[in-house]
Parts: sequence; structure tokens; C-alpha cells
Amino acid sequence: MKNIKLNLGASPIWNKDGWHILDHKLKASEGFKIAGDATRIDLPNESCDIVFCSHVFEHIPHTRLPIVISEINRVLKKGGVFRILTPNLLKVATAYVNSDHEFFEKALEEDTNIRTDLGLGGSFMNFVVSPGQDTILLNRGLTEFIAGYAHLYVYDFKMLQTILTQLGFENCIESGFCQSEIPEMREPLHVDSLPAVWQNFNQDLYKRNNLRHEMIDGVYHINFKVAGFDRDPLTSLIVECKKINHVSKQKAHEMYNLGKDNYNRYAYSLLKDPLVSEKLTSLGIKTELELS
Repeated sequence: MKNIKLNLGASPIWNKDGWHILDHKLKASEGFKIAGDATRIDLPNESCDIVFCSHVFEHIPHTRLPIVISEINRVLKKGGVFRILTPNLLKVATAYVNSDHEFFEKALEEDTNIRTDLGLGGSFMNFVVSPGQDTILLNRGLTEFIAGYAHLYVYDFKMLQTILTQLGFENCIESGFCQSEIPEMREPLHVDSLPAVWQNFNQDLYKRNNLRHEMIDGVYHINFKVAGFDRDPLTSLIVECKKINHVSKQKAHEMYNLGKDNYNRYAYSLLKDPLVSEKLTSLGIKTELELS
């Protein structure tokens, strides 16, 4: 397979002619749909011209992000374009510090799941860490389920620019909404049966158009498909860059998680506790990252 355009984390309801999607919710790979996660993309080296990734990075533990970026780099051709959307730390932090109620009211129109019961502080923290089904938190003794999480981390442009530049990308720019050097990526995310213009994905949109998007007992019930790319213009950080060279997962891991100057290494210190490491092993839980 060559000349692939990949939407990473697109969700099974996204569809666009000529594009592949990868999503962990898919049970099996078929045609243009690839099952799996972003640390192991079932595509050949340098097979992609474009990788698009919208509101995925905030769901990835920050110790894993360099490994994910290395894997995206692996499947991209040299000169291939990588476009990322993720919540914008600078925007939401500035709004919080300035007590900008109007900003958070508009943000709630973009995402009705933003927390409101704890004031602006609760709304701000919802961008950083939020409940979900992506990552499980257990207690230290591995005997108690605490909660499931969606958002785990949030970035500003400088943070992503630094990581991307060190992991084989160049020309990293903070892009405007639907402003891309790739013409087809100037189309905003939209319901496939509606005009290709941005509209907040909320209950007002669903009611006006007889659409269903709800979760019941942990299962989503959705009666529509989506297409297009950029979303949530108020709160999104949008970064576009190009691959210049490859940096391996091992090097990325050593650089960001094991270096003497990086506090991330402390995240692995529990593995030196025999009670923890032995219990993880007995439960069949991997204690070493798969970097091959």
C-alpha cells in the first residue's frame, strides 16, 4: 500500500473517499478501516502522504506520546504532512486566569460534556483530565478500580513544537481553523448528510436534524456519519508539520522518559517495587513497553 491518507483516531462513523481510518473501537481491520492503537499502526514504513489526528493526543498518557509520534513518523513518507488538533492549553488557561465566562460558555456549546458544577476551575480542569473509557486508574496495590479516564494531558504550541521537532518533524506551524496547505483538509468536520460547514456538535444540532448521538449503558447509539477534518475552532490547538527524518521509538522513549533531566522517569519507579512488579506479572499485565 502506498500513497495512503490516514485519519488516526477518526472514530468508526467518519468516512471520506480515499482515506484510511485507524480507531481502537474497531474490532477488526477491513478495507480502509484499520483496527489497533496508535503505538502499533498496521501499515508499512513510509506508506502515508498525510496523517491527520484530531483530539487524540489529550487521551494519550504523556509518557506514551513520544512513542505514538515516532510511530506516526514511521508510516509517513519524508515530506509527508502531519496535522494535529488537541485542546489549546494557552487558550483555556488564559480564559481561566482572566475569569472569561463568555469563553467557557462558548466552549460549552462546542462540547456539552465540559464540567460546570465547580465553576471555571472545574471547566478548565476538564480540558486537562476528564472521565472516560480510554485509561483505567487502579490503586497502588492493584486491588481497587478507581475510575476510567479520557483526557490525561493538555498542550500548548511550544510544547508540541518542541516534541515534534526533536522527533523528526520540521516546519511546525500553529495553523488556523481549516487553513492547510492540503486543499481537501480545509473542509471542516460535519455531518455527512449536511452542508460542509462547521456547526457545533451538540444537542441543538441533533434535534434540528433528527440525529441521535447518545450513550446508554456504556454503548454509543448514533444514526449518522461524519466527514471533514478540523473541529472546535474556539478551543483547539491546530499544528501542521512535515516529516524530515525518522526517530525510533526506543530513542523517543529514552529521550523523553528515561533521561536524567526528565521527571517522567519517576513514572516507572514503582516497577522497582517487587510487590508491584510481581503482582503485575501475575495478572498478565505487561511491564515493558513494546517498542519494536
